[in-house]
Amino acid sequence: SESTRLLDVYLFLFEDFLLITKIKRNKKKHGGSDTGLIPVSPSLTSELQSFIKEGGVCVVLDQPIPLDRMTLKNVDPI
Repeated sequence: SESTRLLDVYLFLFEDFLLITKIKRNKKKHGGSDTGLIPVSPSLTSELQSFIKEGGVCVVLDQPIPLDRMTLKNVDPI
């Protein structure tokens, strides 16, 4: 939030916290591992599903945010 640089993030909403992650692409595959066998949740977007199947991961950016400490507000689009 302090940087002017834009960053694509994925938000994962759980029952009691919100997790903010960014994508990390693996430049080389791990030797002998078959990433096609990794279970991928059908609730993820097709883009994120294919990314994970290709060996990518989501890296947590900060501490999870407890939902009881959050306030949600509607804002006008910029």
